[in-house]
Amino acid sequence: MQEIDKRTNWLAIWSLILSILSLVCCCVWWLSLMVAVAGIILGILGFRSDNPNQEDAAIAGIIVGSVGAIMAIAVVVMQIFIYANVSNPTTAGLF
Repeated sequence: MQEIDKRTNWLAIWSLILSILSLVCCCVWWLSLMVAVAGIILGILGFRSDNPNQEDAAIAGIIVGSVGAIMAIAVVVMQIFIYANVSNPTTAGLF
């Protein structure tokens, strides 16, 4: 009879937690980007660890962290466009 490994893969769990946190705080782009990168790194480490438990949480952490990083970059791009239009009122349609 095989023994079941019941150890928790904490890297995978923390990856998922940090990745979800990056989605929650995506309006603060610099914080969201740092937390998303940390979530992606922990997800990769959790997936490659010797403990096979919670591999699905590690994969979810990588995917959600990538989405959080993309959203943070999108917020930066939107802020650049907004500030560029405010500084040049002729392109914003203001007279």
